[in-house]
Amino acid sequence: MCHCVQHFWLIFRTLAGFALYIADFVTDVILAVEYYRNGHYYWFGLTLGFALVPQIIVNFVLMYLDGCKWYYLLPLGVPANYFQVLYGFFSCKHKPKDILQAREKEDQDRQKPVARAVNHLLPLARLVGTLLESLPELCLQVYVLLRTGQKSCLETHPLKAVTMATVTMATVKSSLEIPNLKAVTMAVSFLASLYSIIEWETHFPKVVACIWGPLVFLWKSIDLSARILALCLFASICNVRYWVFVIVGAHWLVMAVVENYFCQYLVKGKAWMESGTDVTSNSNCCVKFMFNTFVVAPVDVFTWVTFGSRLRGKVQPFVNNVLMLLSNIGMVLAWHFAKDFESWHDDPALGVVVGGSVASVLFQGMYWVCYRPCCACSPIEDV
Repeated sequence: MCHCVQHFWLIFRTLAGFALYIADFVTDVILAVEYYRNGHYYWFGLTLGFALVPQIIVNFVLMYLDGCKWYYLLPLGVPANYFQVLYGFFSCKHKPKDILQAREKEDQDRQKPVARAVNHLLPLARLVGTLLESLPELCLQVYVLLRTGQKSCLETHPLKAVTMATVTMATVKSSLEIPNLKAVTMAVSFLASLYSIIEWETHFPKVVACIWGPLVFLWKSIDLSARILALCLFASICNVRYWVFVIVGAHWLVMAVVENYFCQYLVKGKAWMESGTDVTSNSNCCVKFMFNTFVVAPVDVFTWVTFGSRLRGKVQPFVNNVLMLLSNIGMVLAWHFAKDFESWHDDPALGVVVGGSVASVLFQGMYWVCYRPCCACSPIEDV
């Protein structure tokens, strides 16, 4: 690849990531203001909380990895890193060739600031910040959509509140029309999540992005759709909707225990990649515990993402897949039998959750079969 193409690709990838990050945050804040203006203070608080709290977590992570700098205290760590990288690109102080070569080095601590930001810090910040912000935000908006649709049906047919199955399909369909602002917010959140996962999974040394990227895109599109829809459908059941927090909390607690117990520093064996690619490889046990509990485990609640070096531990993904499959199918079946009325989206939603959950398990199995250098269909360069 020539120098111009490399330069253009790095700038485009950086600008795309920055644009999605800003668009995701700004649309969430605008939607929160809209809720406040309409008097929906509960949804306003949740929307704003999902937008701000993950940014604080990301800044703490970046502050630990990159040192205590003033912009991490505001917090403006992610935009500040993006501006530094873009300035280095446009001022021609950093050659794309040097940054791409630095990507192949496993020890990120020895890389120059801009190369380390492009290859490690920004992918990690976008992954954690986007998934902990966008996915809960997306779940909230789908839940609000379902709840307002049910409320609209009750208001349209007040005499049929007890027998809501008599509400016509056309009425339910019209009540689920998505406002433009909410549609844009949901689309940006979903795209930002997919982009962050793909960027993270392809940033490791030896990974062939053109092979692994499309597979991750297909896998996570199905996986995220099934998980988000299962959580929202279950939460839309009037009598048990708060139990969704119990399910999410139990999933987080189990994965926190599993991630910490089977963490790299407690597992014997040699990874096919050195530990320098792990963001906490040189940290003490307390930092690793905090990172696994408050960064890795919350992400596991929504989807499986590879953290650290590729130590081939099978326990964490197996446990998470079992939890995800059982909880998704259990929640959607509970919704299917407990819902008060029939609607046009019942069968498609059931199919997306059940089929998507099963497909995600199959993709995860493919991942662990093929994701090694010795495999013929591996996206890893055997060098």
